Amino acid sequence: MSDYLPLARKFRPRNFDEVIGQETISRTLKNALKAGKIYPAYLFTGPRGIGKTTTARILAKSLNCSTGLSPEPCLKCDSCVEIARSGSLDVLEMDAASNTGVDNVREAIIETISLVPHRDRYKVFIIDEAHMLSTAAFNALLKTLEEPPPRVVFILATTEVSKIPPTIVSRCQRFRFRPLSIEILTQHLASIAEQEKIEADQQALFLLAQASEGAARDAISLLDQCRSANAGPLTETSVRNLLGFSPKETIENFAQALIEKNKENLAHLIFQAEEEGLDPAQIVKDLRAFFHEIYRSFYQPKITLKDPVENLKKKISQAALTFILKRLNAVMEDLRFSDSPFLSLELGLVGTLEAATDLSEWVKRLEALESRISQGKTSPPSSSAPAKILEESDSLEPLDEAPLEESSLSKPAGKTAHPELWTQFLASLESDKPALSAALAKAEVSKDSPKSWRLIFAQSFDASQAKKNLAFIQETLGKMTGNPVSIEIVEKVPARPSPDQDAAAESLTKAQQIFGGRVLKK
Repeated sequence: MSDYLPLARKFRPRNFDEVIGQETISRTLKNALKAGKIYPAYLFTGPRGIGKTTTARILAKSLNCSTGLSPEPCLKCDSCVEIARSGSLDVLEMDAASNTGVDNVREAIIETISLVPHRDRYKVFIIDEAHMLSTAAFNALLKTLEEPPPRVVFILATTEVSKIPPTIVSRCQRFRFRPLSIEILTQHLASIAEQEKIEADQQALFLLAQASEGAARDAISLLDQCRSANAGPLTETSVRNLLGFSPKETIENFAQALIEKNKENLAHLIFQAEEEGLDPAQIVKDLRAFFHEIYRSFYQPKITLKDPVENLKKKISQAALTFILKRLNAVMEDLRFSDSPFLSLELGLVGTLEAATDLSEWVKRLEALESRISQGKTSPPSSSAPAKILEESDSLEPLDEAPLEESSLSKPAGKTAHPELWTQFLASLESDKPALSAALAKAEVSKDSPKSWRLIFAQSFDASQAKKNLAFIQETLGKMTGNPVSIEIVEKVPARPSPDQDAAAESLTKAQQIFGGRVLKK
């Protein structure tokens, strides 16, 4: 039997000071221990491998150390040693993933909680992956958490706090553990490598920290794996090959093809990656990390890029970079459910290439087009449009001894030569026929004679409403004036847009489709 102790266990923190990246939590627990303010239940939440269960064991040591209640356990007494080995009779560790049922909770907790501690000061229950407990198990545990016996402490650890019932959460002091930054993990790995006499360059450790996705346990395990696989020093190349990272040159070539919008090079790179058996998902992850570093350098001046990457940064705007990162996220999502990964990769990257343009230029062009359309600063309308309006106008009789020209048709809706009578008429309709009143309120009213009226509408819908109720309108106005009234409904004919307006509107529509229908405004 091998006595080898994995690095992840060998360098597991033994006290609060050794827990990295969770200083706020460690300080809060240490202050509570100093003050003797021990809460009956704690809830530790956060991603895997960042110190939840380790901190729970350290808290148990601090509660039961033979030297007394202390934020700095001695680590030498029987209690500290047994808790570190998960062998203490008074500290029960329960894996909720394999003990989900109510019977497990009843047997392990409820039936033993009333018993006094065997030797130590507190009876501590550590429930790992607590979100895996069944609803019945949570209900059985609820009453115990609500009124726990003295000298009993519960510590629940979970990666999915949303699955913990609110009734349980409300009875715990909650601590949220955060993923560790790449910088902190790189420094921690460098410290371990120095203690273990592992030769590793900084970039290799950086890749290990990046691959761990914020989990200290994963980063240390990867370092252990790389040490076993390489007899010599750990380099960036050896780590890439071992962990399945895409070659650095390949990622830079992919990025250059996307930035320069070179479809031929991109197609060749995708074919070459397939021939070499590279993982499409890893390619997208590495590309995303590559572009993310450039993106962060736009607003974090402290980040320094290497010369090849700095040269690529000069060729792309921050807006275009944002767009590419969003598209890469979408490609990553497609790959999760695809049965043809390289096809999804090809479709995603080529689609990104076709739309990856300088968004700042699009913004300027769209703002100019919108300004021209809204202000009418385009070439004069074609002759066919005013000819049609003139034909409509010629067919009408003069209104109040003035010709009905296009300018009169484009007056603001609702103006009338008979405001008092028309206002009274509209007011009489508001209670019984509100829809008709609203439609007629938009009409321009003119009168050829006391018996001949004309209603001019800008919208077909309003004109249609008036036509449907024409007999009623004529009868009502006749009663109000004391004379029979004949009403003519006239609909404005809008001028056809000029070719420039057509082209501007078409460009605007196409651009909005590219950017997801977003309307750009000044």
